[in-house]
Amino acid sequence: MFKVKYKIIFLIIIFFPLFKQNAKAQLIKEASTNIYFTPLFTVGYTLNSGFNYGVDLTIGLFTIQNNIPQTNAGISFQYYIVNYDESQHRIFAINIIAENDYFRIGGGMAQISKKWGFKNRNKNRAIGTSLDFGISTYHYKTPWLAFKTFVPLQQWELCLNPYYISTYSYFKFEPIKIL
Repeated sequence: MFKVKYKIIFLIIIFFPLFKQNAKAQLIKEASTNIYFTPLFTVGYTLNSGFNYGVDLTIGLFTIQNNIPQTNAGISFQYYIVNYDESQHRIFAINIIAENDYFRIGGGMAQISKKWGFKNRNKNRAIGTSLDFGISTYHYKTPWLAFKTFVPLQQWELCLNPYYISTYSYFKFEPIKIL
């Protein structure tokens, strides 16, 4: 498991700057730096499991101004809990995202963990891929309807489902601009 964490960190460090440089090279005149962050609180339902809830911190890194509406690209950190048969599975995901006022799409890596045993002293973990997609209207007061999935890469023995498919909703706040 120790080596897997380094692989995930290595992929993020290598892939994200390449993505950013490639996008800037192709759209050098249309892209501008626009650093912001947006916290989200989500509530939803995971198929064959139960209700889920969590938090999401989106950090926008640059804006592609040629598109109408403006599309922002960045990174999203998600932590959500899935209720499953009187237990809780915790999922932490890091996604590279593209979003505007109408849609949000992202993909990345995630890790699931579950404590079990006497006084929850034991912990099982698995890593996998994560996808996230959401739609809404232009107004910030309209709730977003979203879908996310997590597919573990190895056998996840504490669950009958080989994957997690979740629907959820949240209200998007105005971005907090840094630069």
